[in-house]
Amino acid sequence: MMRQYIFFLLLILLYVPTIQGQRITITPKWTAQAQFTGYYVADKMGFYKEEGLDVRIIHPAISESSFSVLQNGKSQVAVMNLSFALTARASGAKIINIMQTSQENSLMLVSRHPLNDIASLKQKDIAVWNHLSQNLLDRISARYQLNCKWIRFNSGVNLFLAGAVDICLVGSYNEYLQLAEYGLRPDDTYLLHFSDYGYDLPEDGLYVTDEFYQAHPDIIPKLVRASIRGWEWANEHKEKALDIVMDIVHENNIGTNRYHQRKMMEEILRLQVDKSCNKRTYLLSPEDFESASDILLNGQERENIHYTDFVK
Repeated sequence: MMRQYIFFLLLILLYVPTIQGQRITITPKWTAQAQFTGYYVADKMGFYKEEGLDVRIIHPAISESSFSVLQNGKSQVAVMNLSFALTARASGAKIINIMQTSQENSLMLVSRHPLNDIASLKQKDIAVWNHLSQNLLDRISARYQLNCKWIRFNSGVNLFLAGAVDICLVGSYNEYLQLAEYGLRPDDTYLLHFSDYGYDLPEDGLYVTDEFYQAHPDIIPKLVRASIRGWEWANEHKEKALDIVMDIVHENNIGTNRYHQRKMMEEILRLQVDKSCNKRTYLLSPEDFESASDILLNGQERENIHYTDFVK
């Protein structure tokens, strides 16, 4: 009798996680860092569990993108740049934006020599991240007749610091901060902001496949609600949120420090504020969708992709 009781008890314990929570894997864009604070907080503070979700946050390998992990079914939710996601959708990938954290573009080009204007980029070798939309680069190059060479690399500022390239892509929340930590503090004479030339495209958002969205319409609002709670809690409890971030970067063996991650988190939170209302909306606005579409897509692609299909 006792053996039967233990057997049934084990069955119940094995079954409980399935009853209590829908298992979801979220894939950030890359390795662990404060860029993804809100999701870490939502997980560690139990916000996902309170919504009945069993969430795992698994970072992609260096050779992977969050998009590829989502497409091959290893995760159900991925953090992606709007420019990448929109061009992927135009190429046939059935992905949907369910939450937009970034409201302002962070991208800059930093140079060893003064950049008078965008014409200073003509016929230059420029290091850019592997995940950045080629459509965006092609449009910029064609519009200003740059005839430049885009050199792909993973991330960081090592190429620039080693002198391998004269111009390098940096984000205001990470690589630009790294330069300052190395003792380099380039002023605007050596920087070119994408936003100054009409390319103020929001960046990070949460994406799912259309198939997942159709199959689990009840899960999406729960996931978004808990994720927003995570970001709002992080904004209100920055040092405690930073504790969570540092635990996770250490678990993932990431070489970093609290100072850098604090600066990153502060900048990420700043980039989330919609300037039109001075609030975090967590939405991709129709205006930003139209602007991104005008920049990234051709006429036929524009006709095939509508806001209400891409944003849920």
